[in-house]
Amino acid sequence: MYLESGRALMQGIMVLIFAAIAYWVDLTIGLVLVAFMGLMILQSAFSDWCPSDLLLRPMGLKKKLESKG
Repeated sequence: MYLESGRALMQGIMVLIFAAIAYWVDLTIGLVLVAFMGLMILQSAFSDWCPSDLLLRPMGLKKKLESKG
């Protein structure tokens, strides 16, 4: 698995968790978490860095371009 796939997997899991929080715990908190995650996805689109990289890189995931060279 590549870093980009790991990011997408983590983002999908987090969206589901935040939706569950919005449904079962508190709508406001859940929506704030989803909005914060959206901001993080936007910044990662521009900077090609995501906070989840701090967890995924030590697990051995590399970017597609790094592994081909």
